[in-house]
Amino acid sequence: MSAPLPFELEALRKAVNYQRWVADAVRPYLGESILEVGSGLGSMSRWLPVRKKLVLTECEPALLEELRATARRQFGDDPRVNVAAGDVTRDLPPELSAGQFDTLVSFNVLEHIADDTGALGRMARLLRKPGGRIVSFVPAHAWAFGSIDTVYGHVRRYSSRSFAELAARACPGGRLEARYFNAFGLPGWILMGRVLRRRSIDIRAIDLFEKLCPYIRGLDDAMHRYLKLPLGQSLLAVITL
Repeated sequence: MSAPLPFELEALRKAVNYQRWVADAVRPYLGESILEVGSGLGSMSRWLPVRKKLVLTECEPALLEELRATARRQFGDDPRVNVAAGDVTRDLPPELSAGQFDTLVSFNVLEHIADDTGALGRMARLLRKPGGRIVSFVPAHAWAFGSIDTVYGHVRRYSSRSFAELAARACPGGRLEARYFNAFGLPGWILMGRVLRRRSIDIRAIDLFEKLCPYIRGLDDAMHRYLKLPLGQSLLAVITL
């Protein structure tokens, strides 16, 4: 590609241990026919299970080519896997018709969208009902919003309460399950974005966190699953319709 990739996507592409941790967190909620919204470079796509159907979507043309290349490397010519142009800020193409999917999943997408209510409502219309799920992984805590969020194009960060309000508007009648994720990453994010007002994360910090991931993830998962710790760098939210 001639244009540089967004740093947010470049950083995630190198964070394999972190990707695996996130993928393991969402895996219990994934069904047989999965649509990923805003797949980007495909860094998280490659961890998604291929069961009956897996469709990866992206709205940026340059990223779409990278996504297709990632899908070819990861899934080969598996006919169950497809890549399509799709943008949840407007009506999705006819080939992504309602009722095809039992799961829609997105990783760090909704925080970029001004009208997140409209986007989430469009996602809900694609699901089989009853029982379809929207699995969203988003940045947590409005008070943690800082300079790096601005550079990354984030409109907001979410709390469990604000996401519940969003889900009630966009998916009335849906049942929400939400928990925070990665409490250990939150202090560093606040230091870099709120205190030091940095415009990117030092790649050395990413490398260090990568090394620590296998050791901290078990403790972090326990604190959030069993102690319901109300803090984390991210929020995992699942809406069942």
